[in-house]
Amino acid sequence: MISPHNRSESAFCLAMVLLSLGLVCACKTTMPDPREELVRSLKGANVKGYHFATKEDEAEVIASLTNSAVRNLIKLDSGATNLVLRYTSVKDKKTNPARTYKTAITKTGTTLALLVTDIATGEVVSRKTFPAPEPHHKTDTTGPPSTFDSLEDCIRDFNCKRRGAIQCEANRTCEDQFAALICCLNNGQCFSVHLIIRPTTLKCKLSGVILDLEGLVLSQ
Repeated sequence: MISPHNRSESAFCLAMVLLSLGLVCACKTTMPDPREELVRSLKGANVKGYHFATKEDEAEVIASLTNSAVRNLIKLDSGATNLVLRYTSVKDKKTNPARTYKTAITKTGTTLALLVTDIATGEVVSRKTFPAPEPHHKTDTTGPPSTFDSLEDCIRDFNCKRRGAIQCEANRTCEDQFAALICCLNNGQCFSVHLIIRPTTLKCKLSGVILDLEGLVLSQ
């Protein structure tokens, strides 16, 4: 037989357990899923096969969905005018609302550009135009264009002969550089190849790590 005092203790303990469970459930249900939030903001865009990633610091939460095609050499169909490479959501922890961006390759006539737009407003945040492609030669630049067994062979030859100077400029400025070449194969096919050459030096890689510090004042 349980005394009234023990019944009160049991009821109190049961109430505390239920309250604790309620708090745990509440925490679980209020945690937002960054991937679902990003997908919802895209309003039906097809992201099948896209790779999701997220990173966070004291100021921002960044979530992204990247087209799996970027892992390989992308072949854009002749009739295509647009290829989405990435969707990115940037949420400011202080102001809370997130802005969502689309990074895509766009084609207008024979001109290719890397375009970043704000999905909500349509504002163009960044536009980088690829240079006009030039025939790639193995040696004599005055003769007819060289031919290669494959696109990969042509790009490797370009990397050996011309990439170095462009890589130096990317490392000097810590900014992506753009290159374009025409690769002709031994079977008679010719392709326009557009490359993005990224900085590789430690200085450039640390640019996002080093603090934006105005200066220091030390007592003497």
